[in-house]
Amino acid sequence: MIAGGLVFFLVRLAVLRGIGTLEGRVRGLEHLVTDPESAVLKAVSGKDRISMGISGFGSSGYPKVIPKVLAELHDAGKISLRISLLTGASAYHVDQVLGERSLVERRYPYQYSPVMRRLINSGRVEFYDYHLGEWPQYLRSGFLNPEIGPLDLAVIEATYVDERGVVPSMSVGAVDAFASEAERVIIEVNPDVPEELVGVHDIYSPGIPPGREPIPIRDVSDRIGRDRLVIPERKIIAIVESHGRDRGGDVGEPGPVERKIAENLLGFLEAEIEAGRIPRGMLPVESGVGTLQDAVMSALAESGISGLRAWTEVAQDSFYKMMAAGEMEFISATSLMLSPRGREFFFSNLGEFREGTILRPQSVTNDWEVIRRLGVIALNTAVEVDIYGFVNSTHVMGSHVINGIGGSGDFARASYMSIFITPSTRKNGRVSCVVPMVSHVDHIDHDVDVVVTEQGVCDLRGKSPRERALEIIGKCAHPDYRDALMDYFERAAREVGGHMPILHREALSWHARYRERGDMRREVMS
Repeated sequence: MIAGGLVFFLVRLAVLRGIGTLEGRVRGLEHLVTDPESAVLKAVSGKDRISMGISGFGSSGYPKVIPKVLAELHDAGKISLRISLLTGASAYHVDQVLGERSLVERRYPYQYSPVMRRLINSGRVEFYDYHLGEWPQYLRSGFLNPEIGPLDLAVIEATYVDERGVVPSMSVGAVDAFASEAERVIIEVNPDVPEELVGVHDIYSPGIPPGREPIPIRDVSDRIGRDRLVIPERKIIAIVESHGRDRGGDVGEPGPVERKIAENLLGFLEAEIEAGRIPRGMLPVESGVGTLQDAVMSALAESGISGLRAWTEVAQDSFYKMMAAGEMEFISATSLMLSPRGREFFFSNLGEFREGTILRPQSVTNDWEVIRRLGVIALNTAVEVDIYGFVNSTHVMGSHVINGIGGSGDFARASYMSIFITPSTRKNGRVSCVVPMVSHVDHIDHDVDVVVTEQGVCDLRGKSPRERALEIIGKCAHPDYRDALMDYFERAAREVGGHMPILHREALSWHARYRERGDMRREVMS
């Protein structure tokens, strides 16, 4: 306690004298500055369970210090704690450090961590996967109270704090909901995030029924809220110093399959523009995360399609390459998920980029009302798609969760056009991504307009299930599996019939075959 008190005194003295690294980053609330260990002990003292909401979305803007101190105090035997961990979306490094010590007993609503994934799939962590756009209202409505009780603590990474509020760092996510619902708040102020980020955020929190109002956004660039979170001072139990850059956002170089998918998609979009089904000025685009999505955005940049704007969850490197080249006019997102190189590029051009960037809460970016009004074209990735257009985006072989549904459901249902992209095979051809029936349903056929693989484009709009099957088999399936898929469909249509013919004993036999021998093909090829 003496050491902790000394650290607290020295930090306070440094800040008050204006010589600490928080100089200029904390104004008017210097009396709340303390050391991280004292902050954690104040938050969890006397508790064996706690519900904790943290900032972070797409592994950007997550707290760097408090989770690490929680782990260190656990290792030292100073606390014995089980945590219900809530995030906006993924917080990779927090999941890793807390998961490795089995501190987490419940996880909500999305994760992207090998450690956490293993704990969930082994049944050691209870995981509730949910649509990210509805998640803040879900929390605010008290739907989680029977399981975890009221939210005990929010831990938020910030760029700047003063009496007017808290400026988040590289993401917003669900921090507005966590700050409003948590009994206590700890703020990590990170001087490694440029202060020029102040003004980029637009914090507007829709109410909950019956007091929910329309969200007054008519254009991607509309600002409707404040540039910071307003948190009552009585809730803030500590402000601590944090350091370090986000370590998420790396994507690999696209290979020939990814480039061919991007080429096929681009050809389809250009044809839609030529046919007048997409305006020549283009509609806002939403893009998921990863190498394939980055390849798609890069192809759009090279296409000559003008007036590109993004209404999306996460902005990756390619977005700002496009903006620098004059190919992207505006980006509205809830997170900047940039690689180390992309982050340096963004920071070095922040004066230019900040004018074309807004970071909003996920309750706004993923809101169906706004997505529908803006006419967003949704580009999301499928794990597998079946011959009738149902999509699995979350589970391997129907049983093992990968990450979660994220915002794909929000955008697929509400978008102007819902497009799912996937390679036709994985695992060196041993797994077909086009199957007789998906092993887990995340997106029903009614929410899937277009499917794109490296084999081709399937436009499913206006087609019956039987027509969809012929389209998907003929244009999107890999040749190694095409005959088997057609054989299944023709026998189902002949033997069972109906609007959507299914051979129940065979529908999931491809997945069973893979589990038994590691290959979906009827005859293993050499």
